[in-house]
Amino acid sequence: MKLKALLACAGTGILLCTSCIKDEAPNAEADIEKCILPAEVLTGTDINCKLPYDEDLHAYPIYIEVNNGTDLTTLAPTFELTPGATIEPASGSIQNFTVPVRYTVTSEDKKWHRTYAISAQYPSAESIPTFFNFENAKKATYNNNEYYVLYEAAAGYSTLTWSSGNQGFALTGRYTPDDFPTSINKNGRTGNCVQLITRKTGSLGAMVGMPIAAGNLFIGTFDIGNALSDALSATKFGIPFYQEPIKLTGYYKYKAGPQFYENGGYTDKKDIFNIYALFYEKPDKSQMLDGHIATNNYEHENMVAVAVINDAHETDEWTRFDLTFDYARYGKTVDPIKLANGKYNISIILSASKNGDEFRGAPGSTLLIDDLELECKKPLRY
Repeated sequence: MKLKALLACAGTGILLCTSCIKDEAPNAEADIEKCILPAEVLTGTDINCKLPYDEDLHAYPIYIEVNNGTDLTTLAPTFELTPGATIEPASGSIQNFTVPVRYTVTSEDKKWHRTYAISAQYPSAESIPTFFNFENAKKATYNNNEYYVLYEAAAGYSTLTWSSGNQGFALTGRYTPDDFPTSINKNGRTGNCVQLITRKTGSLGAMVGMPIAAGNLFIGTFDIGNALSDALSATKFGIPFYQEPIKLTGYYKYKAGPQFYENGGYTDKKDIFNIYALFYEKPDKSQMLDGHIATNNYEHENMVAVAVINDAHETDEWTRFDLTFDYARYGKTVDPIKLANGKYNISIILSASKNGDEFRGAPGSTLLIDDLELECKKPLRY
């Protein structure tokens, strides 16, 4: 809801001279801004409260991972809400999180509400899949647009939900799910595959200096609240991982768009895609690396290993790639105790335009990916 206010800022400025002498209207927002639990309970401090509406849950989901042994029946999260909003059940009240708990936030003006479904789960090597065939997709809604969200089922009720920049693209117009940069294609190598297309973002994108949106998919979170002001920082990479990755393999097809856009115009440059994976130790101050990592040539003091495609090319046939995680580059070894305690993160990042994070690429560039697999040294058992 904050972004609606941001996009209306021009109109607000025009009315400012008259509104300043009026009483401020009650707030119409009904959002959870932060979900807070003691640091010693969580495997990490990042709890994403900005996930899109889930039609299957009929709620906005929030997922919390807690340390093994935590009593799920006595968790008492507290919340930061938009100004004036209230929440039921009450912030700080003890709840049984052996099943998802539903919270309702009501706006200050009492006219709007949002329902959240908050789930808590333990970390487990088995709860994080290592094979991704993109057969599972559901529709989410943002800014009155529906788009696809891809997920992978794992042990129990746990899932791994992929992230993308679709929420940001939803701000730029009205689209069908297949119009978005990130969607699904039924003509995969085996069943469905993920389809990533670099799209133009229209007049709004041009106005904010973001004229294209590269189709992308990654393990992590997308902070829509910061998407317009700092897109790279809004893209957060990684989830806790309890195995030591060795290789990332899969299959792709790729066709570059006809004209490459950069620096305000089209050039003869040829677009190319990117596939890479990060394995890193969680930083002390920030639990996740962000979109700056690629522009910094994958250098960060917490990096442990990286796998990057180096022979990307156009092809209309399903082509296998085999990327080895490079540990020697950073000169580090994996601490098995830290690994077992969820102190390492992993992310896989796919993009239809390698420089799309800098808003450079060819509209129409299309990358299809299927049958991704992480080969790991040894799964840990709990």
